[in-house]
Amino acid sequence: MLFFKILQWFLTPSGFIFILLAAGLILASKKKKTGKMFLVLGVIFYYFFSITPAADLILAPLENQYQTIGENELDKTDTIVLLLGGRESDVLRASEVLRIFKFQFLHFFQFSNSNFHIIISGADPLVIEQEEAKNLKIYLAERGIPSENIIVEDKSRNTKENAENVKKLVGEKPFFLVTSAYHMPRSVKIFKKINANPIAAPADFKTKHTYSILDFFPDAKNLRNSDLAFHEYLGIVFYDLAY
Repeated sequence: MLFFKILQWFLTPSGFIFILLAAGLILASKKKKTGKMFLVLGVIFYYFFSITPAADLILAPLENQYQTIGENELDKTDTIVLLLGGRESDVLRASEVLRIFKFQFLHFFQFSNSNFHIIISGADPLVIEQEEAKNLKIYLAERGIPSENIIVEDKSRNTKENAENVKKLVGEKPFFLVTSAYHMPRSVKIFKKINANPIAAPADFKTKHTYSILDFFPDAKNLRNSDLAFHEYLGIVFYDLAY
């Protein structure tokens, strides 16, 4: 698991840009032309992957596969599965859970519905003390969701384990699957592979549709988005080859 995560990092823009720049600096004193070539390539790649249009171009094929759940679709199930994905993304994902919850109970369900559940699934394999899922449960409960209807599943270290552990809890019952839009294609693919029935409810959309001159200046946020996209594409390829 740790080896694969390290390998993934080297195959993301942040990883191979670092390698190019480091190699350029090392070679600059002995092989000036080669070192200069590596440095120039590193700068070019850094600029490309750090501007908004380029990052969006890479992310868009992932984010455009599923749209936000419409209000006319929110009565399809009374179970919501929230996949953890880091603190910044988790707040945006939790906001989508709250939107679904509030609309459902305003129009369709009642608090007495014992079948209603929110499942928070995920854990960081590199962190011993798993607090994120528990903190997110508190966050949702403080905003009106009964804590007894929130289930914490903090054993899953990756999306495949998310799917397997959630399937044990919900069986073949349909459920809203809430995760970031860029992560949704891989998630749905893995859940459906084990005959689970997710209904995609994407959140945390990162791509823009209009640009200003400032979007063509490098920004670390865009490099991060490029890394996220590469991570997803690599994850899809790995899953197809492994399973």
